Amino acid sequence: MSGWGKRISIGPVYLLVLWMAAGTAFAEDRLTEELLQSADYARGRLAFQQRCSACHTLADRGSNLAGPNLWGVINRPAGSKVGFAYSAALNSVEFDWTPDRVAEFIADPGGSVSGTTMMIPEGVPEVDRIPMISFIMVETGAASWPRPELEPADVDPDSPISERYASFWNHMMTNTTHYRLVNGSDEIVFDAYFNTDGSVSSNMESIRGFWRVDERDFFCYALYGIPMVPSEFVECFPIVAMSIPRFAEELWQSNPVGTVKLHGGILPGRPTAL
Repeated sequence: MSGWGKRISIGPVYLLVLWMAAGTAFAEDRLTEELLQSADYARGRLAFQQRCSACHTLADRGSNLAGPNLWGVINRPAGSKVGFAYSAALNSVEFDWTPDRVAEFIADPGGSVSGTTMMIPEGVPEVDRIPMISFIMVETGAASWPRPELEPADVDPDSPISERYASFWNHMMTNTTHYRLVNGSDEIVFDAYFNTDGSVSSNMESIRGFWRVDERDFFCYALYGIPMVPSEFVECFPIVAMSIPRFAEELWQSNPVGTVKLHGGILPGRPTAL
């Protein structure tokens, strides 16, 4: 992956001069192979798991989720992954996903590609961008260097979820999950409360559910009794994708059934009596 542009020397300030304002034309590529190879792979992996893995897979022949599978994405024309329905905005741009373009996009998707439907609650922080891009390159066949060896995690895999993923557990079990379910012209808005006993309650009396964690550490849940069509749905997402607490009425969007759109968010706190 040579030939990305001039190599530049950087000082101890963490890559501050490397970032260009969103939407600015690239005069030259700034992210050299040397710079990417020296990035913190473990940090990049964690950043991707927490911020991207709910919508994107990386492995060759991996599935498309809410976003496209990213195998081979580096140096591929934007909007060209076969079998994925891109937004009109990404279908109309004419550039390749170089490391620099990826850096610009994950810093501010809407500013980089006006009209994109990629929804993230915030841009990837500067300190995580190069490690994440380096990790993506390693995991999608774009890196010319080997995958770094990682020290085994000092976590007992048999310990409770509340210990292995304490931030996630506290976030989900003490706050309110807010939903907006849209099916054509029909729409319903309701709140759900994930409970430590594996049940799910709601501010709408008819809506109930249950949850569990599978062997992949995916959080899977079912909601039923919804007073519209569909009356029930099931979803799963990687726990690490929700490990950083964030609050907003809408943080993600998915398609649980056909063309039905589910908008979800997290609101702080919950009623004391459920």
